[in-house]
Amino acid sequence: MLPGVLRYESGIEVGREIVLMTTKGEAIAIAIASMTTSTIATCDHGIVARTKRVILERDVYERKWKLGPFAKKKEGLKAAGKLDKFGRVTDSTPEAWKLLFGEPDQATSVQAVADKLGVKKEKEPAAAAAVPKISKKAAPVESDAEESEEEQKPKKKEEKKKEKEAKKEKKDKKEKKEKKSKKSKKQDSDEESD
Repeated sequence: MLPGVLRYESGIEVGREIVLMTTKGEAIAIAIASMTTSTIATCDHGIVARTKRVILERDVYERKWKLGPFAKKKEGLKAAGKLDKFGRVTDSTPEAWKLLFGEPDQATSVQAVADKLGVKKEKEPAAAAAVPKISKKAAPVESDAEESEEEQKPKKKEEKKKEKEAKKEKKDKKEKKEKKSKKSKKQDSDEESD
């Protein structure tokens, strides 16, 4: 199965317009198919469709690309000059990164790389027993962080409240419009019967 494709309809032909949808059933975009249904079923890589028009409004979902741990590490290595501007391995790339991402044909895992480099992982009970001591100077900093979190909570609550109110107003408007259209249809049908 192709990455990013969860379900697809039978009868898709190359060059036909298709709709890209979320798992919730929301339309994301209209696209032109680059593969047939049978090709999608058998391939494990490739381009399924070319986007023609995006339908989904901006900021419906949060942006999540390039926020993961490996993406951040990659950006740091690019900034430090240890990867080229396209993120490819160079001579100055760290050995761990080369082992993880250097050869795309060879499958590997983080544990396998750690074993090759000789990195030992501490046992969890020992790590739990060693509780870090907090100095008196560090204590005010933590309380400041807690205060900022406490200040953010009411703001988030207010935002959620506003969103709920906006949704309620929108729903009320829709209901009023439906009632009005029903009333006008009823009046039209009464006039016709007279």
